[in-house]
Amino acid sequence: MDSPADWTASALFSPSKARAQQAQAKDWASVDAWLGKHYGKRIPTFERNEETLQALLALATFNEAADEQRQLIEKVEKQALHADAKRDQEDERLYHDMLAGLDAGSTHDLDTLSECLATLGASEIVCAAEGLCTLTIERFELEEQLRRAESQLTALRNEQSRLRGLVNELHQDSFAPPSDLMESMSEWMRGTKHLRAKVAEYEERLAGFSGNSSTVLVEDVMNKGRDVEKRGMRLNELNSELSAMEGLPSDPRMARAKLEDARGQLERLVTKRDMAFENLLGRN
Repeated sequence: MDSPADWTASALFSPSKARAQQAQAKDWASVDAWLGKHYGKRIPTFERNEETLQALLALATFNEAADEQRQLIEKVEKQALHADAKRDQEDERLYHDMLAGLDAGSTHDLDTLSECLATLGASEIVCAAEGLCTLTIERFELEEQLRRAESQLTALRNEQSRLRGLVNELHQDSFAPPSDLMESMSEWMRGTKHLRAKVAEYEERLAGFSGNSSTVLVEDVMNKGRDVEKRGMRLNELNSELSAMEGLPSDPRMARAKLEDARGQLERLVTKRDMAFENLLGRN
């Protein structure tokens, strides 16, 4: 048992320990009071520790329960002996003779009945029967509660077994991390830093572009698209015209002369075509 100095020092730094020590001191006080009833002031010396305290508390509880049961039995016996306050000495003598004439089995049965009445707190058979019925109902309810608790315990054990199987499965090699996990994480971290820098750069560029450029309408974009299409068509026409002049020389005079020659050939071919057409009509 701790000394008062140790108790005070511990209480200052641990309220929970202080409460535990107060409860322990209260238990020792009840034990000392119970020992004082039996030994008076001459209480035998013994080692005071936690195990001794628990043993003495259990012994005191059992002793007090036995005393209460013995008092109830004595009360019932007194009530049975003095049920009739006007019983004369002859009736008292006959009653004692009846008790003396009982054999050991009958005496045991009478003691058992007295103990049952004392335990049930009843002084009549009817009250005792009611108490037994109540105890039977309570026993049935407790058995049902125990059965449900056992079912829940079985379900919990099954769930525990299933979870243990899952844990064992998770500890297998198929769930083990790859050997190059640290290298991959380092590479991912470097890539993340690089992407963060790029994102910041692009956001800065986008902010600068949005601040300097004017608002572009959808209609303006469509007009510019149509203008581009027209210019593309004109470009195709110019390319067609230029493709017809690919065989011309770079000298303007020579090009003009070649052009005149081409025109003469064209005129001769047209005349030849017309004469062929007229001959065809004359034959018909």
